[in-house]
Amino acid sequence: MFDFSTPIRGEPVQVSLPQPEAERADGRTILRRLWRGSGFILLGGLFMVASAVALLGLMTPSYTSTIQILVDPSDLRVVENDVNARSPQADSGTSLAESQARVIQSDNVLRRVVANLHLDRDDEFARPDSENPMVVWAKAALGMTPPMASRDPANIAIDTLMQKLTVRRAERTYVIEVAAQSRDPEKAARIANAIGEAYFSEEAGARNEAARRASDSLAGRLSSLRRDVELAEGQVVKYREDKNLVASSGRLLTDQQLGDLNQQLVTSSIKTAEARSRLDQARKMKAGEANTALPEMLQSLEMQALRQQYATLSRNTAELATRLGERHPAMAEQYAQQRDMQRMIQREKERIIETTQKDYDRAAASEAAIRKSLDRVKSETVTSDRAYVGLRELERTLESRRGVYEAYLRRAREASEQERLNSTNVRIISSATPARQRTWPPSPKVALPVALALGMLLGAGIALSLGAGRDRRRNVRPRTVPGQARSFRAADA
Repeated sequence: MFDFSTPIRGEPVQVSLPQPEAERADGRTILRRLWRGSGFILLGGLFMVASAVALLGLMTPSYTSTIQILVDPSDLRVVENDVNARSPQADSGTSLAESQARVIQSDNVLRRVVANLHLDRDDEFARPDSENPMVVWAKAALGMTPPMASRDPANIAIDTLMQKLTVRRAERTYVIEVAAQSRDPEKAARIANAIGEAYFSEEAGARNEAARRASDSLAGRLSSLRRDVELAEGQVVKYREDKNLVASSGRLLTDQQLGDLNQQLVTSSIKTAEARSRLDQARKMKAGEANTALPEMLQSLEMQALRQQYATLSRNTAELATRLGERHPAMAEQYAQQRDMQRMIQREKERIIETTQKDYDRAAASEAAIRKSLDRVKSETVTSDRAYVGLRELERTLESRRGVYEAYLRRAREASEQERLNSTNVRIISSATPARQRTWPPSPKVALPVALALGMLLGAGIALSLGAGRDRRRNVRPRTVPGQARSFRAADA
């Protein structure tokens, strides 16, 4: 049924079977692989050291200089009302220091530095465009050519300076550190110090500008306030003229007259009372009261002379009467002289009494006139008081406007003076000096050991990889199975 007589020929088949060895390498295997690849490790280290030496020789060194600026949140108390006065709160000092750090990095400050140090003509900061046509074409093709408006050397220098500038605030302090990099250590120090000076100038300029704006604003407002004061003064003057309210030394004339008339009335009343008292005494004396004597009579020179003469005459008459007797003819003449002297004294008394009467009449008339004037002034004062109500309202308006105007005027003058003052409490606590060691590239003392370590690590990796490959090839054993020719003959059933 089947014919198996056809021989089957085939090539030998080679079968690779893994040996039952542990696939995970132990520490001894790793050390063996590293020992066998020690040449790669040495070559890798030497290669990296040589590469580091070459790169250090090709790199352009850069140096960093640093200044430290202390920003005190509280300004100097130069004037009482400062336009730019800062009142630091509990948590505002840190924000102020951070804000000032941003100001140091601003274009205004950096533009001052570029202008002062002429960095726009420095090849390090204002790099000129390449003149190679291929480079120009490649930049244009890749869209790397800046527009014409951005090719200003000053702007390029500002951008480069910003990249080489580091500004940071020290932790938990108000100290700002400004670091500038350059290929020349002296230039780096000059740039750092120039940044500090530019920052101070910018701050002073900003404060002066704020004071100037405040002064201009106040000056513009002063003209309007002055017109309001002049208008109020004109209203007060017109109201006084219309109501006939005359003032002197800040007081109405009627008030002054009323006070003066009251004082005059008191004085006149006293004089009238004194004159009436003297007149009453004179009338009593004239009525026959012998004990009554007027002060004016006693103080009159004529009365004193008459009394002295009468006393002398009486003494002589008494002496003569003692010697000659009362009936002597010479006594008659003495008595006649006494009578004449008495008549003269009596006439002097009458004259004084008449004078006293006239004085009393004058005092009474003066008092009556003063009372009449006082009554008239009182009526005028009542009328003036009614009109003075409106005047006081106008004066209050005037005083309020005048107070505002004077306050604005004083504040404007203070603001004008503050343009020449700088109350910023900021100072440099550490100036920049030329750096003694470069910042980049790293020192060979650091770069070469690191390069050696990296190279040896790279060589160790290569050695381990090659050793692992060798171990896999060694663990694979080939096994050959020859082809067998089999002939089958099918037997007929």
